[in-house]
Amino acid sequence: MLEFFVAKKENKCCGCRACEKVCPVNAIVLEPNEEGFLYPVVDSTKCIKCSRCVNVCPIVNRPTGNCVENVYAVQIKNEYELQNSSSGGAFRLLANKIIERNGYVVGCVWDEELHPILSVASSLDDLELMQGSKYLYSDTRDIYSQVKELLEKKELVLFTGTPCQCAALLNYLQKKYDNLITADFLCHGVPSQKAFDAYLGNIMSKNNISNLKEKKIEYKFRDKEKFGWGIVSSLGWSIAGKEQKKFYVGRIDSYDYAFTQGFLNRYSCYDCRFRGASRFTDFTFCDFWGYDDYYSELDQTKGVSALAVNSLEGNIFFESCKEDAFVFLVDPKQVAGENPSLLTEEKDNIPSIRDQIYKEIDRFGWEKVARKYFRCKHWHLRKLWYMLPNTIKMIIRKVK
Repeated sequence: MLEFFVAKKENKCCGCRACEKVCPVNAIVLEPNEEGFLYPVVDSTKCIKCSRCVNVCPIVNRPTGNCVENVYAVQIKNEYELQNSSSGGAFRLLANKIIERNGYVVGCVWDEELHPILSVASSLDDLELMQGSKYLYSDTRDIYSQVKELLEKKELVLFTGTPCQCAALLNYLQKKYDNLITADFLCHGVPSQKAFDAYLGNIMSKNNISNLKEKKIEYKFRDKEKFGWGIVSSLGWSIAGKEQKKFYVGRIDSYDYAFTQGFLNRYSCYDCRFRGASRFTDFTFCDFWGYDDYYSELDQTKGVSALAVNSLEGNIFFESCKEDAFVFLVDPKQVAGENPSLLTEEKDNIPSIRDQIYKEIDRFGWEKVARKYFRCKHWHLRKLWYMLPNTIKMIIRKVK
C-alpha cells in the first residue's frame, strides 16, 4: 500500500520520516529526489507487509481532537529574547516555562552545514539556537524515538514543528502522554535543502566566501537587528577574527521572494492537509501581521506573535506563562487576515513555472534563475522602501 502511495501519489508525501522510523525491518529509507526533497523508498525484499508505515503516515491518518479556541497577541517581556525571536517570542515563552520545570524542548536548529534539523534542548542556552524561522525543509532524523524515550521516563516535553511533523509524532507515539505538549506553527510551505544550498552558495560567492565551516557562516531568517520586525535575512561570517554581516531585505531578496510566491515548495505543501480551525496540537503560533491595524497596546516594530490555544491542557499551561509576556485576547479573524490557514483549509495553486524553476537551477545556477523569475514588480522602488526605518514606514502607511 505504501509503495502505491509513494509511486502513484508522490506529491502527497510530506517527508516526515515517520514511516521510515516505525518500520520494524528497516525496509524504508528516505532518499532525495531530483529537486532535493526526501521521499520514502521501499525495499520489497525486506517488507513484511505489517502496514505500520501506513498507520503512522500523517497524510493517510490525520490526527484529530482539538480546535482553535482562544487566540492571543503575544510579546515576550524579555527584550533580549524578543530581539532574537522572529516575531513576538511565543515559542520562547512556552519553551522557557518547560525548561524552568526541568523539561525538554524540541525545536529546529541549524547543523554545521546549515541544514535545519529537529533537536532536543534542555537549557535556556540551547533554546537560543532554536529561535528564528528556517524557511526550508527541516529533517526530523531520529527525533520521534528520542521524544518517546523521554516521555516513557516521565519527562516533560514540548514538541514544536510544522503541522505535519507534529501529526507524525502523535501517530508514531500511538497513545496520549500527559507529559507531552505540542505546538505547531502556521507553515507556508517548505523549499528543498537543494534550493537553499544553491541560493546560499550564490550569495557566499558574491561575498568571496569559499568555505562554510572555516568562515563560521551564520544565516538568519527574520533578523531584527537593522530594520526591526519584518522580512529581513542576514548572512554573517568571520574572517581572521573580523565579524562581517550583510542583510537581505524583503521581496528584493531572491530567496525570500521565491518563498513568499510559493515557487519552491514541496508538492504536498500546496495541498496541505493540516490547515484550518480543526487542530490536533495544544498550541499554534504565527506572526500577527497587521497587528497595528487593530490594536495599539504593543510596539509592533519589535514583533508580535499570535498564539492560538487549542486544548484544555494548553490553556492550563498557558496560564502559567502569561506573567512573562504582554498578552491580549484577540479576534482570530484579524489574525487570519494575513494567515488564512489558521481558520480555512483553502489550497494553494501550484505555480505554472515551479517545475521549470527547479530544472533551471540545476542547469544554469541560482543567479541566472533569480534574475529571470525572482524579481518582484518595481524592484528598485521596493529596495528604497525597505531601506526606510520601520517607524517611518508606519507613518507613511497611516498618512495613506
